[in-house]
Amino acid sequence: MKKSLYTKKIWGLKDYSIDDIVSNYVKAEKTYGLYSKSAPKIMPKIQLPNAPMSECDEVKEERKLIVKREKLLAKKYEFLIHTIIKRVLNNDNGMAYLHSAILQNVFGKDYRKMLDNLFKMGILHSDGYYSLDEKTYGYYFAPNVRFTYTLRPSSYLSDYDAKLNKCLLPYQTKEEQDNKQRLENDYLYSRYNDSLKYLKLQYVDEAVSFVTSHIFPTDKSNEYYVRVIDRYMDGDFHITSIDDNKRIYSIATSTPRLLKPFLNIKYSLDVHNSHPLLFNSILMSYYNIPTSLMDKIYPIYEQIYTSNVESHNVRRFLRKILITNNIEEENIKSIPIDVLYYMYLTSMGLLWDVTIPKEMVDEKNLLRSDIKVLMFREVFYSKKLTARGKEYAKIFAKDFPNVYTVVLDSKRENRTKLANDMMKIGKILVGLYAKKFKVISIHDAIVVLDVKQNEKCTEEVVKQVMTAVYRKYGLHPDISVDYYGKECMEKLMEQNRLLKDLITDYVLQLKGLAQEGDEDAISLLKKIGNGDYDFYIDKDGQLMLHPLHI
Repeated sequence: MKKSLYTKKIWGLKDYSIDDIVSNYVKAEKTYGLYSKSAPKIMPKIQLPNAPMSECDEVKEERKLIVKREKLLAKKYEFLIHTIIKRVLNNDNGMAYLHSAILQNVFGKDYRKMLDNLFKMGILHSDGYYSLDEKTYGYYFAPNVRFTYTLRPSSYLSDYDAKLNKCLLPYQTKEEQDNKQRLENDYLYSRYNDSLKYLKLQYVDEAVSFVTSHIFPTDKSNEYYVRVIDRYMDGDFHITSIDDNKRIYSIATSTPRLLKPFLNIKYSLDVHNSHPLLFNSILMSYYNIPTSLMDKIYPIYEQIYTSNVESHNVRRFLRKILITNNIEEENIKSIPIDVLYYMYLTSMGLLWDVTIPKEMVDEKNLLRSDIKVLMFREVFYSKKLTARGKEYAKIFAKDFPNVYTVVLDSKRENRTKLANDMMKIGKILVGLYAKKFKVISIHDAIVVLDVKQNEKCTEEVVKQVMTAVYRKYGLHPDISVDYYGKECMEKLMEQNRLLKDLITDYVLQLKGLAQEGDEDAISLLKKIGNGDYDFYIDKDGQLMLHPLHI
């Protein structure tokens, strides 16, 4: 479904009409008189000679002004709500950040009472946090508020659009300057933005069909997918932000995994357990392990991995295996075995497979992505300098006591930033840009776009550049390749059709059991309705429920 040149999406609220919102606003104003001080004054009576104005005429004139006022408020509210929804959907944390100066320029002095009315109606909330020159207020919708959109002519509300864009220009310019300053590499910034211009939604009709037919756990999830597609249709992509660790964010990093097969991606290369691997640089510094020693150890790690030795046996015999393979005992005697084992797992991309016992993974139905989130949340990124009250941190601390000690020490000394800086994803991109390729990054993955300029950008070339950057620091990454294109997209569409059929049958079965009074079925239906679970098909083709709140 191609976007019409003559229509645009105007976002609104599914369960609240603009008329009701305006009516509530006007009632509040009338509570304190006909209108408050900021409302327009009633025009003075105009009386022509020999033509006295009757009381009826006065009422009519006043009513005309009120109707005109309400129509203006309706337009303002429509654009305000549309703007907030767009920003909420575009922001990963579901917040819309709006400067009061911009709001006043676009909506006039009414903006404060307009927002207050939405607060009082329970539609909108604010984070209540403001910091001069650092952060403006953040706004978000109540959990029960649902979004919808209507297609309007391209000129619809264009006067407000023009005002907003004009007001945003200085902020966007400053934001770009701040981003460049954080990245500290104008060449990288420029080439990255240039590559983003080649990113597009290649299979538009299929993406719309997928989002229309896919069963999402919540309406919010569905709305987010719709908005991402809408952003791709708008085009004109650029870097949206750079964080303190020089990570680059754009529409690509905001694109859900299930939408990526619809983009013009040729393939992507990702480093397994990349952040834990990067932490090896801190371990090397902590235990005085030279890069040259890691270069000697890594080939032995590869031999162990290819020999299919069970992980627990690797741990038991690792030091002996290293010494047998000509690593001098003197060089590794001061390195604890759990540190050597951790380096083995991260270099082979196996850490997420062993950090949580298989029995627990099966019992809690944890996916690999869940394990990653849990380890980041409780171990690597937790601000608490203890494992107290953290189930998974305790497991990690028990299996890797010396590694965990270094993790805590690094937090005390603020050395974790070193590991993030060591990611050097920027150096990889610069190396590829020097070869005139059009590539971007999605977090730690390098994404190669399916464009003419990338005909010679093979996976071997990208792997060589990635490996060379990592190995400068004694790090040996395990790199995987994911292929995209038409075949990948069609496979996803077929899986989606199968998944929908399985979910429909399963829910019907649950409803049948619930009607018979089955309490487990009733409880599960309620949780599914609340968006507590998502569905997926396992490797055996069985429908599985996945808890979304781990």
